[in-house]
Amino acid sequence: MSEARIEHVAAGTSIDSIVEILDRDGCVIIDRLISEARCDQILDELHPWMSKVPTGAGEWLGFRTRRTHGLVAKSQAVRDEICNPELLAILDRMLGPWCDNYQLSSSSTTSIGPGETAQEVHRDALMFPFRHPTERVAYMTAFWALAEFTRENGATRVVPGSHRWDDERVAQEDEFAQAVMDKGSCLVFTYAVHHGGGANTTKDVWRHALFLSYVVGWLRQEENQYLVSPVEVARHYPEQLQRLIGYQVHRPFLGWYDLQEPLKLLQGYEETSEANVDLYAAGEEHGVLSKDVRRL
Repeated sequence: MSEARIEHVAAGTSIDSIVEILDRDGCVIIDRLISEARCDQILDELHPWMSKVPTGAGEWLGFRTRRTHGLVAKSQAVRDEICNPELLAILDRMLGPWCDNYQLSSSSTTSIGPGETAQEVHRDALMFPFRHPTERVAYMTAFWALAEFTRENGATRVVPGSHRWDDERVAQEDEFAQAVMDKGSCLVFTYAVHHGGGANTTKDVWRHALFLSYVVGWLRQEENQYLVSPVEVARHYPEQLQRLIGYQVHRPFLGWYDLQEPLKLLQGYEETSEANVDLYAAGEEHGVLSKDVRRL
């Protein structure tokens, strides 16, 4: 039996090729998607929080793992990479067919410390009451290596192909692969893939990762982005990021404020100051999603 492995592709590989791998395996590693200098910038900007956050206090979160959350409001470099064009092009193809728009679900760093044990293997889909297998892709995860991922320092364990499994199947040890990758590389996988943090068997090496997840616009975000970036903060972001953190309507009418597009609130809109507007696209039939959105 051949050893389980995660396929690597170079940054700039065609989106068609990446989507083909994701459809087959549920996961892929894009090598050196960002520079080492960019990784260092993210770590520098987040250092004031990462340096003082306590380690976890449970088996799921780990006893020697530090997690820093709410990164949208903490780091300009993270805000930039949330909108990374190559990543968003993948999400357009993977999430786009299932929604009118998708949004950032959560942002965090995961720093696995020396002596940490392997995390329980799980699916990110556990947050949602979906049965598997399913053709639907409702949630995607991007794990960016802010430091080199090695077998020894806790590289994420992944089960390629497990996105096709039902809810009862349990992975065997020989079905796991570790996301060994260079600093600046990115592991991308769907919400139905079995995965978990690896054990850090080193004496003094921390494994730092940037965790970004995205969800279809008709599901609730895992992290409350409106508390991370309330109006007075979010109004200073570029519009693309404002939309990605949730300040937009998912047509036909999910998420409005005073029957207005939420973006208007960031631009100074006051309640009841304008007539209600039609939030449908020109020519769109009222009461239905776009004909391009797949249903399952």
